[in-house]
Parts: sequence; structure tokens; C-alpha cells
Amino acid sequence: MAVPNGTREEIMSANWKSVKEDLDWSLNQGDDVKGRTELRDAFSKGDAKEMAHVIEAYKMGQRDNHKIANLTRCAHEDDKRLYNIGRKLIELKAS
Repeated sequence: MAVPNGTREEIMSANWKSVKEDLDWSLNQGDDVKGRTELRDAFSKGDAKEMAHVIEAYKMGQRDNHKIANLTRCAHEDDKRLYNIGRKLIELKAS
């Protein structure tokens, strides 16, 4: 059975546990992660409107398309929640 374009993305939902683990790796755990400084800077701005910068910085260090897609789904579902997860991971107050 053929699946129309975009249908799979609509069925998949954001995996918040996974995105938190992936952000923790990118921000704190991984060795020599490209884009870590940019990612920390984007979360430090204090405004969820910086989500485009978060996604671009995340892409610099993450090569797994599934993880990038999940981050994007989370941002689309609730950008403020995602932004605050990142802020907490770098020990800043939620915005």
C-alpha cells in the first residue's frame, strides 16, 4: 500500500524523553560536540522565539536525521516546553 507524502510525519508524535536525552548529550555529555556553544547561546537568550537558532545549532552537532526530526516535532508541538527543557539542562531558570 502506498503512503502519501507527509503521512508518516503526521502519525509520529514528539518523543519528549528522547529529546531531553539527546539535548543533554549535545549540551553536556558528548565529547567535542559541534555547535555546543551555539546551542548553549540559543538557550541562554531567555526567549522561546530563539527556537530556530536552537534547531540550527542542534543540526551542527547532530547527524541522526531521526533525532533532528524529533527535535523539530517537539518544537512544533510545544516550543516553550522544549526551550525550557534546554534551559534547565544548562542550569538556567525556565523562561
